[in-house]
Order: sequence, then C-alpha cells, then structure tokens
Amino acid sequence: MPARRFPSLLALRAFEVAARHLSFTSAARELHVSQAAISRHVRALEADVGRELFRRLHRRVELTAAGSRLAAELAAAFVRIGRAVETVRGNATRRLRLSVEPAFAARWLVPRLGRFAAAHPQIELELETSDDLRVLGRDADIAIRYAATDSRRSNRRGKLIFALEGVPVIAALRPRPPGWRHDRAVLGQRLLHDDDGRAWRGWFAAAGLAGFEGARHQYFSDYSLALQAALQGQGIALGAAEFIEPELRSGKLVRLGQTCVAFGAYRLLESGERASAVLRSAFSSWLEREIQAHP
Repeated sequence: MPARRFPSLLALRAFEVAARHLSFTSAARELHVSQAAISRHVRALEADVGRELFRRLHRRVELTAAGSRLAAELAAAFVRIGRAVETVRGNATRRLRLSVEPAFAARWLVPRLGRFAAAHPQIELELETSDDLRVLGRDADIAIRYAATDSRRSNRRGKLIFALEGVPVIAALRPRPPGWRHDRAVLGQRLLHDDDGRAWRGWFAAAGLAGFEGARHQYFSDYSLALQAALQGQGIALGAAEFIEPELRSGKLVRLGQTCVAFGAYRLLESGERASAVLRSAFSSWLEREIQAHP
C-alpha cells in the first residue's frame, strides 16, 4: 500500500503562524512573505486535508474546529522541532514554561522568583497564569494547580506543594470589632467571596455558628480582588495564611476569631519530556527548598 503524501512543510508552517495570529497579514509579516503566499499555502493545505481550516469573515478569519485541533498539534510539533535542532547544535534548552494558578502566582510565587533567578541565572522562565488546564509537554513543562477539598479533581495527582487553610481577616481598624478574638466577631460583617459561598459556609459550620444566610455578601471572580476589598475595609475575607503573611505581619490585616477551615491544596505537575527534565528538576528542587526555608 503506497504511503500517504505528507503535506507541504511550508503550508503547515504558514497555517500554524496564521492560526496563532488569526491573521494572514501578521503571518506574512512574521514569515517575511506576501499575504497572498500565506493564503495560497493555507488553501493548498485545506485541499490536501479535505477540510476547511479557517472561516473567512469580513476583514478577519477564525479557526474551524478542525483548524483548532490541527493548530494546537502543529504548535507543539514546531516547539519540539526547535528544541531538537537546538540540542543538535549543542545549545541546551534554557526556557522553562510554567502554567500557574493566578492566586498562587501573584501572592506566593512571583514575590520569590528573584531568588530562583539568582540561583539559576541560566534558566529563562515563561510564566502563564491561568485556571484553565494545559496539556503538559505541549503547552507547559510544569503546571501548578489548585484543587479544593471537595473538588472532584483528584487531590493525589502530582507533587503536593502545600495545603491551604482559610481564616477570617479584616482591615486593621481602631478600635477593633468587639470580641475580635472570638468567632462571633464575624457576625454582622459583610462577607467577601471569591467563590459561590462554599468556603464561608464551611467556616460557619466549622465554627458552629448560624448567621451565614442573614449576612451581607459581596462576590468576586478572583481571590486577589476579594483580598483587596478586605484591605479597603469593605468586609471580611477568608484569607489563606500562606498568601496574606505580609499583610498580617505589617498589621494591614487582622485575623478575627480562632476557627480556620480547610480550603484545598496546590500540586505540581510535570511533563514527561526529556528535553526539559533538567530544568524541571531545578525548579522543583528550588520550590521545595523555598517552602522549607520560608514557610
């Protein structure tokens, strides 16, 4: 049986760049060819695979479902080709791609990255903050992900970084709320949420208090926003001790009561690619030392 003819590499490259930019003009600029050449290559590829890869709209293009799948696979393939060429040239891969949950990146990781850079000046970090899952090896070399205690996600996948517990915190006020060392000090305050209310419901249950339903509420889509609202005196947030240590130490935030509630845990997941193995090991070891030295 004759082997199937492989599509033109020029056409594949033209399509991958056009898909990345969602623009034939930008693709032409990156590849230093004409827009007509990009269009010709893409049409040839569509004829070759027998599928429409782009929808041509007025002054713009968008990927079809088939185009999206092919673009994702080609992007990963060209990354691997580039790494293979650099390896043959004797240039070891120096860039490590991290996909990190936003709150962990902003509140814990980024303030410490200066120490990683000092310890490993030869490693370039490419940091993406996202709650979306990424394909390890294709989109990222390392992913740091959070799973709530009651999440359906497996809490055992990957290496445990640390677990989180939430404590009620409020902007430093003078005078402080009456009985602020007791859980009942939370009652009557506006509750700040970065979820649908599950975390605060869990805290009220752990504290053995009623009053969640009758409280005033304010909802945010991001943990950092809820924390910022607390710092501005807009209510009480459930703060993770690992993320609010600077504010507690400086006195900008004050803990109310004694009860804490389990949030979930952060875990580190790695790709299995050999090309980035040394870099992944360096980052993972640094992360472990950082947690031990600066709990």
